[in-house]
Amino acid sequence: MIAQTEPVAAPDAAYRALIGHTYNCATCRAGASCPTAVQLDRAWRAVRGPMRKASR
Repeated sequence: MIAQTEPVAAPDAAYRALIGHTYNCATCRAGASCPTAVQLDRAWRAVRGPMRKASR
């Protein structure tokens, strides 16, 4: 068995955090730039990035 360096659930958890924030944030729902959403988006892309490269 090969040990995974990152858990599979990490991208899902980061995505859920981003979606949950944008759903509940009045700034995001208004379509304005929200610094928290930007930070969550960057975190999600950072976690998702290595997995996307490995699947190609």
